Amino acid sequence: MRIVIAEDAGVIRDGLSLLLTGRGHEVAAAVGDAAALCAAVAEHRPDVAVVDIRMPPTHTDEGLRAAIRLRGRAEDLRELTDRERDVLALMAEGRSNAAIASALFLSYGSVEKHVTQIFAKLGLPPSRGDHRRVLAVLRYLEP
Repeated sequence: MRIVIAEDAGVIRDGLSLLLTGRGHEVAAAVGDAAALCAAVAEHRPDVAVVDIRMPPTHTDEGLRAAIRLRGRAEDLRELTDRERDVLALMAEGRSNAAIASALFLSYGSVEKHVTQIFAKLGLPPSRGDHRRVLAVLRYLEP
């Protein structure tokens, strides 16, 4: 299991890292504040984040607020199938539907169907004022 640890006390952070790696888990990152937590989760895409509630700079609820933001994003993306996540990842690389079809060995129509499902699952209805493809990619990329 890939894990990110967010704990401002270095001794506790190091201890958790040693304990978890000793149990066969991969600690992808161990960070000391909420901003670094968001960056580490975006970079490493862990299975689990172990988060201290009170973190710098105010030591109130920064860790909790960061975890809530990260959880909301994960829940949106969790609804996607593996193939839909593959399509969305290629959309985030700027690929067209034709290029995605070629890369994933799918028909163009299948890619269109996956893109439509991505929009629906992310709650992005058709709109004249919004570009759903850009909004879906932003949701995928946000920390």
